[in-house]
Amino acid sequence: MKKSPLLALLFSLALIAPIGSHASYTFKNGKLIKSEEVATMSVQEHYGAAMDAYQKQNWDEVIRHSVIVIKNFASTPFATESYFYLGAAYFHTGEYEFSNRFLTKYLKKQATPKFFEEAIQLKFKIAERYQKGAKKHILGMENMPKWVPARDEAIAIYDEVITALPHHELAAQALFGKAKLLLKDDEYKSSIETYQTLIRRFPKHPLAAESYIGVGEVYLVQAQKEYPDQDFLDLAEINLRKFHHDFPGEEKLTIADKMLMDMKEVYASDLYDTGRFYERTNKPQAAYIYYTRILAKYPSTKVCEFASKRLGRMDFKPSETVVPAKVVPDAAPKVEEQKSPLLNLQVQGLTVDAEEPQNPVQDSALESLHEDVK
Repeated sequence: MKKSPLLALLFSLALIAPIGSHASYTFKNGKLIKSEEVATMSVQEHYGAAMDAYQKQNWDEVIRHSVIVIKNFASTPFATESYFYLGAAYFHTGEYEFSNRFLTKYLKKQATPKFFEEAIQLKFKIAERYQKGAKKHILGMENMPKWVPARDEAIAIYDEVITALPHHELAAQALFGKAKLLLKDDEYKSSIETYQTLIRRFPKHPLAAESYIGVGEVYLVQAQKEYPDQDFLDLAEINLRKFHHDFPGEEKLTIADKMLMDMKEVYASDLYDTGRFYERTNKPQAAYIYYTRILAKYPSTKVCEFASKRLGRMDFKPSETVVPAKVVPDAAPKVEEQKSPLLNLQVQGLTVDAEEPQNPVQDSALESLHEDVK
């Protein structure tokens, strides 16, 4: 059986990592511990040394003395508070994984921790670092490289902050950070729900205005990456109206307005591509329907200009039975499902027979047509 190259690499790193540490060990109270973790002073003196190092931002010394207190005087109140200082020191040395671990232990040690808010603030900062791309150690081992993405950990920490301080400024920031991270992971529905939670909980907060923009961005990205579902556009328009209502003087309304226009360009482009397909396949009647629909539904888009030019160049005049889409904006062609190789379009009294596309590009256009006429 072949070994995975990744597993082989991890095994090699695990063997190499301890080399060079030269740590010596000793027995104390029936346990094998590192010699540098053995207490050489009283608990008060080690704790005091950790506090002094904390004030001087000597993080290595904070870690050393805090570990000594925790390992040798676990039953004392000093050990509980040492977890906080240990977590803070690891944060400042860039070891966010271990920082979060010890801050969690600190918060669980007491019902009302002395440094509760400070610990939550540090956790929030860890989540922000993870969101911006900070990685975790392989296998959670300090001597291993930091290669593992930590987005799931970031979302979990954001949730901790939101639960611990539900109406605090940090909760608003955590909700906003979580929503952005969910969008990066293509979790569109959850991202929108998180933005909307922020808006409901903090209706006048500056991040509420940013959240309206965030919701619009989610709908735009979803339409671009998935397909231009009309529901996305309708919901985006509702979101924009609420934004105008809640923040009438907000300067960033122009950003949201432009985002909705960009979204309309996506939808108009989809119709235009379908119209061009039917024009290229010598089906001018079907092309006419899509071009006129662009003029009716998306008149302010750049794509509308192209559609208007195509109509001007087409050698096609609609029969009297055809009602142009510009007159009836909401009119849409209906598709009857048939097993025949011909697609029968019934459009406001107009019958068009179009051969089904036989290549991937044409198939894609036909799929868009089905979605559009449903």
